[in-house]
Amino acid sequence: MSKANRDSQNKEQLLYTMLCALIKKSDGEIRIEEAAMDSVTRRDNMMIYYDKNNKEIILTLHLLKSPLQDEVF
Repeated sequence: MSKANRDSQNKEQLLYTMLCALIKKSDGEIRIEEAAMDSVTRRDNMMIYYDKNNKEIILTLHLLKSPLQDEVF
């Protein structure tokens, strides 16, 4: 997928693309137990960062402790 295609995705398409990338990275399968799904609450907050130097998307449940110079919020 090109950068232009990534940039043109809506939120749902971007989420789908990220999930597919994670599944591919995990040898084609990720299993999530019911207990793990049930442990997610409204208080959980996912942050998305982009590291331009490493060309990586960072998904985290906490603020990064050492901010990157090129972070995008």
